[in-house]
Amino acid sequence: METLHLIIGNKNYSSWSFRPWLAMRHSGIPFEETVMPLDVEGPDGVLNSAIKERSPSGRVPVLTHGEIVVWESLAILEYLNDIFPEKRLWPDFIGTRAVARAVCHEMHAGFMALRAECP
Repeated sequence: METLHLIIGNKNYSSWSFRPWLAMRHSGIPFEETVMPLDVEGPDGVLNSAIKERSPSGRVPVLTHGEIVVWESLAILEYLNDIFPEKRLWPDFIGTRAVARAVCHEMHAGFMALRAECP
């Protein structure tokens, strides 16, 4: 199997980066990790230009697996569940899995007041 490479921001400041990293570490999925500073200008003077070279969205996290590039933490977790079903990153039962996804999506897109107070 080709090596998985997870490109993330600082784990203390990028909870989106921390999510797939934590899932991969906890489940024992082998991967290489690159931490990209989120607030550094590239040689071209553009903030995060190095990230933009590696991620279609210009954001982290991004997972590369050979020629496959997956960005966005929940999409990465779905992909990992597909290639490592034995790790059970999502519940087996379809109903429980639907609820788990709903909760994750709500957390992922919500909590605006908390984000405003704790960026």
